[in-house]
Amino acid sequence: MNRGERESFAGKTTIILKRVRTARLQVRPDGTLRVVAPPSFDVGGFLQRNAAWIEKRRRELDRLAAEGCGREEMLLLHGRFCRVIPGARFAVDEDAGTVASPSVPALRRGLSRMLKEEVLDRLEACPDLAGRRRGRIAVKLQKTRWGSCSALGNINVNLRVVALPATLREYVVVHEAAHLREQNHSKRFWHLIGEHYPDHRAAEAELRRYWIILERNRVWKALGETG
Repeated sequence: MNRGERESFAGKTTIILKRVRTARLQVRPDGTLRVVAPPSFDVGGFLQRNAAWIEKRRRELDRLAAEGCGREEMLLLHGRFCRVIPGARFAVDEDAGTVASPSVPALRRGLSRMLKEEVLDRLEACPDLAGRRRGRIAVKLQKTRWGSCSALGNINVNLRVVALPATLREYVVVHEAAHLREQNHSKRFWHLIGEHYPDHRAAEAELRRYWIILERNRVWKALGETG
């Protein structure tokens, strides 16, 4: 943290005191709270005044995460929850609903290889989007977004994408490939998306739901803690 900032933890609330004009309150996907406020601010009173909104937001997040409730110790892969079992090498058995791996780092490497191969195949299937501007493809665990595309044509895809059903994996690739032609989210960009994925509004809503589920999933949390 910067000088003059102070962070404390009170139960399910993270409090950051720093020189800001107004207090900000965030209910995180896992239901915990984050408050950023000026020094000497009455955080307790602030939370009490916003108690109804906090509870409403938590109920909404719980609703979005309902599919993953009770399955937090399972790996969400291709839209299905799988058991992670010990194995000499990385192997996926979707019929049995299992993923074998000797370790968490090996699991992350195996999932990364699987996703990168799929992304390359999907980009080959839409050459009018990717074209010659495409740079390198990288799979990373990003904290706030499903993917990104640089001005140089390099595409980063969040490893979490491998957790999604096939239609949503396709949408993420189409979305990032479209940025090779339109670098912003202008009307032209969304028109281009609509030509390749007409139901993009529903896809965006589903992506928000899956993000909440993954934020509460302990297997995916362990993957994020492994470099």
